Amino acid sequence: MGESDESLDRILVPFQHGFHRSVESVGDPTGDVELLRESPHGVSEEHALHPPADDDMAANHGAYSRAVDFKDILRRRRMVRAYEPEPIPRSAIERIVGTVRRAPSAGFSQGQRLLVVTEAETRRRIAELLEESSPVPGRVPKDDRWITAAPVLIVVGVREDDYHDRYRRPDKLIDGRELDWPIPYWHFDAGAAAMLILLGAIDEGYAAGVFGVFMEAMEPFKSLLAIPDDVDVACCITIGKPADDSNWSAMSSRLTQARRSVDDLVRWERWS
Repeated sequence: MGESDESLDRILVPFQHGFHRSVESVGDPTGDVELLRESPHGVSEEHALHPPADDDMAANHGAYSRAVDFKDILRRRRMVRAYEPEPIPRSAIERIVGTVRRAPSAGFSQGQRLLVVTEAETRRRIAELLEESSPVPGRVPKDDRWITAAPVLIVVGVREDDYHDRYRRPDKLIDGRELDWPIPYWHFDAGAAAMLILLGAIDEGYAAGVFGVFMEAMEPFKSLLAIPDDVDVACCITIGKPADDSNWSAMSSRLTQARRSVDDLVRWERWS
């Protein structure tokens, strides 16, 4: 990878993947139902998967014997960096962000936090902030239709203190103290939540892309969106109807890096 490609990855931190075809509709967005009631946080309880979920009741392992459309969803998953400005119904957005309740979290700490941004002016300011604060200005394509054009932007955050609070409770203590964390599992859980959002968007018939907020822009980014100091921003996800993003493909790892084979990535029984 050349120096320019490394700079671009540093700026926007896109999670690069192949699949150059347009994202097709998997779900049926026309099946939206009317919101029934609003929770104090503005997400309909019905659309947030609030009714008793399988893991809230007695185990029903029969559910795993039914085929689902995961293969179709996975086949359509790729990072899209250009969108049509067509708005997304509130009900569809709520179903997408409601997937966070199914995200794994260490000790069921539930430290993931999402912030949904739909206001056009705020999205414009975010795009402007990222370009102005970029350590390598001018790397965004001239005909950019990514952050500003995407009708929905979801900030994926995580509150580390939720994990320490959980693992300082009696049932999680080891020899009377909090465990030594082998890795920061709050970052892992934020990534798991992000993946569910990406797949949930496809299930609703929309495309999605991911970008990171580099350190030079983090403080003004969190200030713009009034994100608390104790919430770390893991990534941002753009969602919308896909448009032609070939101008980004020429600058990204999508065309410079081959997809590794399964044998390169997966080991069986022992590492070697």
